[in-house]
Amino acid sequence: MAAAPATASPVSNVARSAGQLAADGHIELRVSAERQRIATALHDDVSQLLFAMTGRARRAQELHADDPAELLATVRLLADQLQEAQQRLRGVISGCGPTEATDTVPTATQRDLDDFTDRTGVVSHLVLHGLPEHLPAAVERVTLSCLRQALFNIERHAHASIVIVTLDYRLDRLRLVVQDDGLGLPAGFEPRVVPADGHHWGFTSMAEQVERIGGSVILRRVEEGGTQLRVELPRQPGPSPELAREAR
Repeated sequence: MAAAPATASPVSNVARSAGQLAADGHIELRVSAERQRIATALHDDVSQLLFAMTGRARRAQELHADDPAELLATVRLLADQLQEAQQRLRGVISGCGPTEATDTVPTATQRDLDDFTDRTGVVSHLVLHGLPEHLPAAVERVTLSCLRQALFNIERHAHASIVIVTLDYRLDRLRLVVQDDGLGLPAGFEPRVVPADGHHWGFTSMAEQVERIGGSVILRRVEEGGTQLRVELPRQPGPSPELAREAR
């Protein structure tokens, strides 16, 4: 006589259901966080510029209809701003997408630097210390996001002639240093406050990404001229001490 099929106990069913709910909740939180990151990037890098362009176009229609020279100057300015918006959107898309599976961070960094130099004419160099290897996806994503934000800031604000990027693979962490010889930080600049002139340096968003996985970031003026960004990321990401205390 065949044995009756075993049935799961109510306790085990409840345990499996609770585990599935926890997993689903974790996935939902990750998706929500990624959506917020993308929304922040689009707002900071694209939305404000497009809003300004819309206002300029409307004013041009209202004020310069009888002044062809002024209208032409406004159209040229809009064309420049549209190109900048395109570059910003490309940067957001690039930051959202993963690198190729065979890419290491140094490979992707060199590619970004080559694109930066081709686009701006600013000389760039990559200095590599330690043995490059694949790190957890969160670490690599944040590293490249910080690099791209730094290059974007240099292109917009620094008027630099050279950029040096250092990647230092240490036993317990990855260090990224981006240094330029440009104008340096403006007087009275506060890293986590949008400057009075309206330029958004993206540092707040960058710092939040870094600290979320237990890293640290410093932005400072270089004495001999220029700006240095220093990012320290753990090889195994985890919440920062501040976030851990808040969670408790």
